[in-house]
Amino acid sequence: MHVDRWCAARGYSKSGRSWAAFCQDLVPNWVGTANRLKLNRLGTRIRKLLYPRTIDRFARKVIQRLRPPHVAVNPGTGDVILMPDSWWDLPELFEAIQSAQQNGAIVGAMVHDLIPIRFPEFFDGGMRTKFTPWMQRLVRTVDFILGDAQAGEDDLWRFIQEENAPIERHNVSHVRLGCDIGPVRQVDISKVPGNIRRLFAEREKAPYLMVSTIEVRKNHHYLLDAFELLWQEGVDVSLALVGRVGWKCDDLVARISNHPEVGKRLHFLDNVNDDALNYIYQRSKGFLFSSKAEGFGLPIVEAQHHGLHVFASDIPIFREVAGSGAQFFSLDDPSHLQRQIVAFENEQGWESKPSITVENEPWKAVFPKLVDVVAHLAGNLLEARSASASRAA
Repeated sequence: MHVDRWCAARGYSKSGRSWAAFCQDLVPNWVGTANRLKLNRLGTRIRKLLYPRTIDRFARKVIQRLRPPHVAVNPGTGDVILMPDSWWDLPELFEAIQSAQQNGAIVGAMVHDLIPIRFPEFFDGGMRTKFTPWMQRLVRTVDFILGDAQAGEDDLWRFIQEENAPIERHNVSHVRLGCDIGPVRQVDISKVPGNIRRLFAEREKAPYLMVSTIEVRKNHHYLLDAFELLWQEGVDVSLALVGRVGWKCDDLVARISNHPEVGKRLHFLDNVNDDALNYIYQRSKGFLFSSKAEGFGLPIVEAQHHGLHVFASDIPIFREVAGSGAQFFSLDDPSHLQRQIVAFENEQGWESKPSITVENEPWKAVFPKLVDVVAHLAGNLLEARSASASRAA
């Protein structure tokens, strides 16, 4: 187990910006949605031609060899180790876990979601072939396991039962994620592009907002279906999609690019700085989140923090994160959301403050709770081991 000194020197941040972010920042703000999406697809093709995967894999191997050697550690009796999520592509760590356990240490893991297992169609082959066997081995190796919400904990327990893994129910728990969101601040208008200022100038005519990566799991097709029903009925509302173009979404990009309302009542904003995003959050009519599956759903927290009414897909994690103050729509029928928006329009719901029924704490308050939960689980495991040893004696 070791810490990469280069990563630590950067403050544990990414070493560089993505190709997509770099290219999209080159596109002027006045370029329309359809042309912006076409340029994005063209840029992706050019990048693949100029920098194919074989070169990428070779470069990664060279970088791996240049990294400093691992520093050996020997955790043992009295030590408790919590393995965070997102090491599914490092199966060699299982050897370190088992070695620590053999020395008497207690080892747990935190897993944010099981989406690659529950919805493998959302991911490419690499994720599907690595994540599932990693989880299957994980629940047969660690002593305890944590989710980041009650819904996550429940799903982890279902998976443990499905796999007939040895973890007992009382060794499965969760700690709700922290949310370090500062107070809503006055936006420097000079840093907000003119097209965004014009689009969100009047609250009554402003678009409904969704903020997320453009990818199949986020279910943008559902939103388009619902808004097309609204437009067919003559309801004059608009939709703004904010986020980067992701993966497995060529059909969605084509649908947006060729939509008759694109640039009129359908807007795609992919080059949004922090000031512009704050401006958009503060002036949108309402917030929409149509995901089929999420680990947590932080954009809902951000939207409520900015005083927006939230309309979210009716999945367990959103019920937990958004609370009873939000409205939830069935993913089986786009007309469900359509009817909610018609009612919201008729009542001019954006003029009222949303009911926020869930408290979100900063990480400085959450981290001690995480430590307490881990200590409690470890204490229970130690007691169980002592009792087992006494019976054996």
